[in-house]
Amino acid sequence: ISNFPWKNKDDIIPESHVGFFAVEGEGIHAVLWSFEEDVLCNCTKRDDPVYTDSCLEVFLMPVENDKRYINFEVNRNGVYLSEIGTCRADRVFISTLTDIEPTIETMEITENGKTAWGYEIIIHESLISALYGVDYHITESTVKGNFYKCAELSKNPHFGTFFPVETEKPDFHRPEFFGKIELRKV
Repeated sequence: ISNFPWKNKDDIIPESHVGFFAVEGEGIHAVLWSFEEDVLCNCTKRDDPVYTDSCLEVFLMPVENDKRYINFEVNRNGVYLSEIGTCRADRVFISTLTDIEPTIETMEITENGKTAWGYEIIIHESLISALYGVDYHITESTVKGNFYKCAELSKNPHFGTFFPVETEKPDFHRPEFFGKIELRKV
């Protein structure tokens, strides 16, 4: 996650990374990491505005020919906000649509005053099936999405993207800037 188009010259930008893969019969996995000195973590309940904390985010369009995308925004404690919709204006909390949840496992290491924190998320095939009303199974395909690092209310606010987002102000809810991600058998 190395695109920080809305930074000032003195901004401190945390080094952040993402790994992405899928497992047949299970779901889509993403592993996200960030190395930060001041990790903000105030949100404590599901669907709290975790993007104000130090946050790593996954936005995906997993079903071809469906314009809706899902977003999972997760803070250091594994508290997450999750929604589905076609744009910022029509988001619906996933918790109102299904009881199926992703699996989220947080990880953290602190060394020399710097914290490396992250998580692995599994977006289960059953969750995608429930949200999109299809019998979803991992296959070789192309999905669209993006991965983000932000901390809106931290001492060092920042907004980073994996695929570039070309807007004047930070705006992650822009599916026209999602990149193509190939799911292939290896």
